[in-house]
Amino acid sequence: MFKAVFSLSLLFALPYFASAQVRLLVAGNTADAGPGFFRSLHERIAAEEGPTAVLFAGDYLLECTAAMRNTTSLPGTVGGPFAALEPLVDLARRHPQVAFYLVPGDRDWDQSGVNGLDCVKALEQYFLAQGLTNLHWPLPNGCPGPEVIPLSPTVLLMLLNTQWWNHPYDKPVPADADCDFADTSIALDEITSTIEENRDRNIVIAGHYPPKSQGRRGGSFPTRDHLVPPIIGSFRLSWRQNVGTPDEITNARFAEIGDKLRDFNGYYSGLFFIGAQDRSQQLLRFRNNYILNAGAAGPGRWVARHKPALHTSREPGYTELHFAADGEVSYAYYRASNGTPAWRKTIYHAPCGIVHDSLPINPAFPPCGMEEEAMEALPDSFPARVTTVAGEQYARSGFARTFLGTHYRRAWTVPVEVPTLDLAQEFGQLRPTEIGGGRQTTSLKLRNERGEGFVFRSVDKNPSKALDFEIRNTVIGSTVRDQTSSGHPYGAVVVAPLLTEIGILHANPRLFVLPPQAALQEFNAEFGGMLGTLEIRPEGEEKKQREDGVFDAEKVLKSYELFRERFDDQEVVIDYREYLRARLFDLLIGDWSRQEDNWKWALYEVGAVRHVRPIPRDRDNAFSRMDGVFPWIVSRRWAVAGLENFGFGRPDIRSLSHEARHLDRLLLSSMGREDYRREAATIQAALTDSVIEAAVREMPAAAYESSGPELVAKLKKRRDDLGSYADAFFRLYAERVDVVGTNDEERFEVHTAEDGRVTVTAIDLKGKSEGKTLYYREFVPGETREICIYGLGDDDQFQLTGRSGGPIRIRLIGGPGGDQFASEVGKGRNALAYENSKAQYEDAGPGLRFVRNWRDELYYYDRTARERNSLAPTVGVGYNSFNGASLGVGLVYTRRNFTRRDYAARYRVYVEGSTLGNFAVELNAEYGEVLGKLDLVFNSHLGRPDFYNFFYGLGNNSVKDPERVRNEFYLIRLQTLAMEGGLRRSFAGRSSFSLLAGHRDAETINTENTVLDTDDAPFGTGTLGYAYLYPALRLDLRDHPKLPSKGVLFEASQKWGRTDGGGAFGVSKVAAEIHFSTRRFPISLSLRTGYANSQGTVPFYELPTLGRNYSLRGYERNRFVGDGYLHYNVEFRTPFALIRSRVVPFALGLRLFLDRGKILTHGESGAEFKTARGFGLYIIPVSRSFTLSATAGFSKEEKGILQVSAGTRF
Repeated sequence: MFKAVFSLSLLFALPYFASAQVRLLVAGNTADAGPGFFRSLHERIAAEEGPTAVLFAGDYLLECTAAMRNTTSLPGTVGGPFAALEPLVDLARRHPQVAFYLVPGDRDWDQSGVNGLDCVKALEQYFLAQGLTNLHWPLPNGCPGPEVIPLSPTVLLMLLNTQWWNHPYDKPVPADADCDFADTSIALDEITSTIEENRDRNIVIAGHYPPKSQGRRGGSFPTRDHLVPPIIGSFRLSWRQNVGTPDEITNARFAEIGDKLRDFNGYYSGLFFIGAQDRSQQLLRFRNNYILNAGAAGPGRWVARHKPALHTSREPGYTELHFAADGEVSYAYYRASNGTPAWRKTIYHAPCGIVHDSLPINPAFPPCGMEEEAMEALPDSFPARVTTVAGEQYARSGFARTFLGTHYRRAWTVPVEVPTLDLAQEFGQLRPTEIGGGRQTTSLKLRNERGEGFVFRSVDKNPSKALDFEIRNTVIGSTVRDQTSSGHPYGAVVVAPLLTEIGILHANPRLFVLPPQAALQEFNAEFGGMLGTLEIRPEGEEKKQREDGVFDAEKVLKSYELFRERFDDQEVVIDYREYLRARLFDLLIGDWSRQEDNWKWALYEVGAVRHVRPIPRDRDNAFSRMDGVFPWIVSRRWAVAGLENFGFGRPDIRSLSHEARHLDRLLLSSMGREDYRREAATIQAALTDSVIEAAVREMPAAAYESSGPELVAKLKKRRDDLGSYADAFFRLYAERVDVVGTNDEERFEVHTAEDGRVTVTAIDLKGKSEGKTLYYREFVPGETREICIYGLGDDDQFQLTGRSGGPIRIRLIGGPGGDQFASEVGKGRNALAYENSKAQYEDAGPGLRFVRNWRDELYYYDRTARERNSLAPTVGVGYNSFNGASLGVGLVYTRRNFTRRDYAARYRVYVEGSTLGNFAVELNAEYGEVLGKLDLVFNSHLGRPDFYNFFYGLGNNSVKDPERVRNEFYLIRLQTLAMEGGLRRSFAGRSSFSLLAGHRDAETINTENTVLDTDDAPFGTGTLGYAYLYPALRLDLRDHPKLPSKGVLFEASQKWGRTDGGGAFGVSKVAAEIHFSTRRFPISLSLRTGYANSQGTVPFYELPTLGRNYSLRGYERNRFVGDGYLHYNVEFRTPFALIRSRVVPFALGLRLFLDRGKILTHGESGAEFKTARGFGLYIIPVSRSFTLSATAGFSKEEKGILQVSAGTRF
């Protein structure tokens, strides 16, 4: 509603905007503002005429009090708990011609506290009660946004409620139906689409949290903070930098939106990111974009001044962004004390302006003179038909096709004859309006004189748009783009007539070449000469009779609009059978890309009921062929879950349906096995051989010759097999079913028959359809194991009848409202209820067990919460000059359930061997959060022989004789079998505490003529078994596990052991490391120290060791073994080259290190430190997660120890 009203007002003001500049004044944290702030801002607003808008970026309240939450703000409300807001309201009242936009901050959400949603809603109500038409709260009900507001023809304001992502407590979810967007993926897609469709405009993306900041809340700190107090200060800073509290933009909850906003920087230009979380003023250059942190309405706090900051200030003030009509954009910062400018600068030059610095020309405007030159070169006319090629770049040699796939390369490269599209003559004189969005497709939106919308979509695709910016223009990006040839270029024109035959609504794409022409205007450069399809665009809210592609619907909905309607209104009836038929058809044609944005929905009003029919769209991936070595590997379920080959054999239905799994689970809930079979039979009957043959011949004749007959044969075979596809598809969703109500009142009747069958019936309790059955399905044991029934909002009733127990588990989730539960069955364990209000279930009956759980997510409906179990392989490869080469392979199986959605259990098996003859098998099992937040873990290890390998004796001065090395004197064979189990508590990302108990059997074999073949052989030689208890703490506050540049790591452990013979021993270890890096350059200094001590008589292979494997990199692995150790390490790292290779971009860096350590022996002192020095190189391909490193360590004993490893560990 807000956007509609504003857009209408913009139409009347458009001539005024077009001829004038636009000013945007920005301030945040006005709760901290002094008495002169609003007076100064008032004077600045009045200082210039012309279009002006004011943006307040959150934090209007110092704190949210109970009085604020409990106040009902009536129209005209002033004073009271919100009296501090009067200066802001008065400012808006004094400037009725200026639009004021307000977005909430974290303090407005109760400082990320439990009352956050109530606080922000109370604040919203207060502002709305002022009755000011120019005071806007565009993000109602705590919704995340985006809300998009045109400030001028070339400037858009996109508002985000960043605290919605960051908030740890109650907030709007899709099932509330309070928001257009309350699903993270849909909200992010909408943000991306808005940017994609408005690349010719400057977009101001504003929220309270900026994507980057050089203040304390952005992870930058002055050096003195490490010393307040010493050591503890470093831990505190590392936590804030790398884990983050809700105040920091580094925290994990904000990362989802923060990472996405930072990614936009690589893809787009002309963007302004505005926030105010740091209480300082910052203007950061962000490639061809800018970040503005306007948080110094009151006294500012520390901010780093280094690049990429263009301007920083702690002085209270506000910002003015000035968008000139010629494209120039200027920035000014005004002092709050007296309204004078503290700093100003042009940040985007006009395209036709004179440039004297390195700042960019506004990318939202075409280069100076380009349009006139392009228009002069356009031809006066063009032929009605032309011969073209869909994608000549997809021709490949036979060798390349072996690895990249044969695909449909002949269809892409064969010349075809197609008609041309004359915009001035066809379809009522088409006029281009804007570039469309899309994950892979380039599209152009058009409109004719009758107001009908059309879209022209390129036949060629670019899937590399989904890749990180850094690798788009590499071989990786080229390879991904080459896989466009796996889809058929003319698949869309084949699919349309097939959909007609089975009664599914669809667009009717027509194939054209869009030649360069005057009517194409400024879009000639990108679209002139393009081969594509033209189709009408389903849109609008008024009934469009007899328009092809709009289907006589009153309204055409996007998927997020459908969800809102579905959850909010019982009078919305979706044709679930038709959706099921459409999905079975997707399986038939092998279309695996059916996520939510590939659907629209036609809404028809029939009396009081609104019927909805599905409209599948975007057939980019129909008939996909995944042949070739690399595509075959990538399309495995464990690699990229959503890829599947279109062939003669039965497909992997799970992979083929992966992209639509959440949509399917919601919309297919009421469909039983017979429904699946019936719709499959309908498709089989409709798609006769002649229908299939005619549809495939819709493609150009030359393309048909290259691929048509094979396509026909596959479609016939898959049609015949569709019944088995349908059975497999049914089983995917039958085991665990979600029954989802609405936000109106319903009664859910659950009856369990004697044979274990369960019927679920949902009945409307009031309104126009009172008494109507909204849902009915019978569930069969063996097909279904669990039913989750969600009441959603309002006062719902849940009634259980029939036998107690039963093989099917039933979960009743009431949701908000005064829900009632009643059970007429005996005691059983398979009926569970989740309801936070105890008063509502005290008299429910004995057959229902109420669950109290600390996991909030169990008490509300989340459409995307359920994920499937997964199986994935793991591979490890290593080399060092000590053990030689090693290879490990394994499998990881992850199981999820209703209660533990991240993982309920994770099983791992791993087998490893080396060229030295080692062989080991590991079996691990983890059960997530079985006791509160404690995980249960079990590990077992078998080594035959294990990877211990070399032993040089005990003590700090043990001798390594080169002659004996050659004779394998120091080589030992240690066979082990260890089993352990215990509890683990993970926290702060990668940190954990564990308590394990276990038993280990060890045996040294083949000891003759080795270091163990002596009279004083160390304890542990021969056969030994012992039990142990092993607590361990790991506090990892580093910024990255592979290549840390800042942060701290602390580790401490104690192992207490008791041998089978009764002897006791213990080993204590503690270590810490800290990493520093310069603010401006990625140079880092790393320090590490460690101490170990043993108690009692310890087996030699459990004793503390120093060597290449631990903290003494110029010596062999396990070189020194003894009762304890003390070591310290210093390492310097710096990158020296950034190579933007066509293969993959990578950075090269240099490592220099110094290691010193000594073995401690009980009863002895004065042991000398052993010293090792060395250097190395590291390479970072694309991301630090893939860092590879090679080092060479030197000591008095070794001329060079070479090691190649992942990461840069000490």
